[in-house]
Amino acid sequence: MKRLAILLLFPVMACASITPKDIRGEIHQYGLPEFATKVSPGDWTIIVGNISSGKGEWIALAPDLAPVINQNQANQLTDALYYALAPNAEATLKVLTILDKQHDKYQQGTAVSCVFPLNRPKDETQRIYNETRLSLLNAGPQAAQCLWSLEGWMEEVKSDSAKNQ
Repeated sequence: MKRLAILLLFPVMACASITPKDIRGEIHQYGLPEFATKVSPGDWTIIVGNISSGKGEWIALAPDLAPVINQNQANQLTDALYYALAPNAEATLKVLTILDKQHDKYQQGTAVSCVFPLNRPKDETQRIYNETRLSLLNAGPQAAQCLWSLEGWMEEVKSDSAKNQ
């Protein structure tokens, strides 16, 4: 009976989800030259997904990730931080302020993460823009720069769209 219980618990333990603490450990273990190539695609997907969904402990990883990721990962992190604005503007804005000061090779802060990605359908882009805009309006004065970037980008997209019709 004990063996059966151990066998039943093993898959649960083997599939344990990665945590921000685990990622920080990997960053420390691999460091700047190797983290980008050593992090598994599955772990990276979990990281980006949790940041995008607005989970504060995951958003807080961004300043640790920024110095050790490659260009492709930086682009994905930028998009994830944009999507994190709607569900958790406060935590995301704090992280963007840190990134603004870090001057990492590939990762930027507010200037890039506060504009929406153009690789989404128009309806989805409009919906996410509306949600993000409302979240930033409710976030207080610290959201002003991000909101300004978001609004400017939307006006540029609308202008380009009108010219192309």
